[in-house]
Amino acid sequence: MIPFNKKLDKVVDEKTMESVYNMVKTPKKYGAVMKYDDFYCDSPTLFKYNGLWYMYYITISKKVANSGYETRLAVSHNLFDWKEIGIMFSRDNSQKWYSRQMGGYAAFVNNEFGGDNEIHSINGKYYMSFLGADMDGYEPDPLLMGLAWSSEPTKNFKRLENPILRPDDVDSRQYERKTLYKSFMFEDVLNTTGYSYVNAYNAKDITNRERIYLAVSSDAEKWERYGKTPIIDDVTNNEKAIISGDPQIVRINDLYVMFYFRYNKGQGAYNTFACSYDLITWTKWNGEPLIKPEYNWENVHAHKSYVIKVNENVYHFYCAVNNKDERFIALAIN
Repeated sequence: MIPFNKKLDKVVDEKTMESVYNMVKTPKKYGAVMKYDDFYCDSPTLFKYNGLWYMYYITISKKVANSGYETRLAVSHNLFDWKEIGIMFSRDNSQKWYSRQMGGYAAFVNNEFGGDNEIHSINGKYYMSFLGADMDGYEPDPLLMGLAWSSEPTKNFKRLENPILRPDDVDSRQYERKTLYKSFMFEDVLNTTGYSYVNAYNAKDITNRERIYLAVSSDAEKWERYGKTPIIDDVTNNEKAIISGDPQIVRINDLYVMFYFRYNKGQGAYNTFACSYDLITWTKWNGEPLIKPEYNWENVHAHKSYVIKVNENVYHFYCAVNNKDERFIALAIN
């Protein structure tokens, strides 16, 4: 485990938080952009490559007991109309640690808010992080974190043989010892941590509550935990809170903005954000959620952010869940 690199003693003030909220809010809900009759789909991550927009996303059969996560790829010219290209990772019977669950996320996309959103290769490799398991079902415990790479981000990914992080690692922290979930990997161009690459992810403890942690790397493949404590913890002192999850971190000049979701007992999951100058101390937004359940087609949960800015347009992709047994990827805009 690597200790936090506390270089700054600067906290994001409320005026800055209000400014960020006005910059990233997307009040206009466009609706579904990726939806299936027989599958749930979830967890979009986007990138641009060779002039086109691509999305990795997760699907699972609605008969979840005999199913598991797979990763698919879709393409778009305009961010509104998406066409599935195919399955990037499918379940198999190889009995490897990831053979029955494979939920993938784009890694090392330019995370400058309003930047080009291009996916970057590291030493000639494009990466996809993923959660994996050799068990059927909906997110069976434990889920481990893996990494895959390809010379092209749209095909032929090869998975590293071993997980990069496990909940039972020797240096596993107090609240991450049951399952590791979505990972968001980015290049630390400001060298805030002292390492080239940062991995933000949510993890579950033995009481089934989730918090957000960091890991760091010098080469994008060997990862070490960063800091002894979570960077986002909405649950320790709140009995109603269950999850702080699915982080996405963008950069606005020297300010880091983390989009993530909260889930509290008796309330639908919703998307919010927090801001930091050092990736350690975060000021949480406690105003109006960025995305929340509002309409009949998303009346259970509206959560799991992926937010990008293109020119002056902000696109907030998220997972909508309703009481008609539908889970799909939706879009809101500014």
